[in-house]
Amino acid sequence: MANIKANTKSRIQDDKRELRNKSTKSKIKTAMKKAKETKTDEAINNAVKLIDSAVTSGVFHVNKASRLKSKMHSLK
Repeated sequence: MANIKANTKSRIQDDKRELRNKSTKSKIKTAMKKAKETKTDEAINNAVKLIDSAVTSGVFHVNKASRLKSKMHSLK
């Protein structure tokens, strides 16, 4: 545990971000699996939407998101 107050706060913030990022990644993985199984436009568009939101929140890098979206669009 950190002795400095700023480090303690930083640790708490890191834990919150980690939980938020994990849940976002989990939602994206689930949506991608569903899109692969069903191959419907609705499921694919939902997965792409979640990937885009992950980029804006900083969970994924732009290039990784582009790669994942390309993978989703190739399912059609």
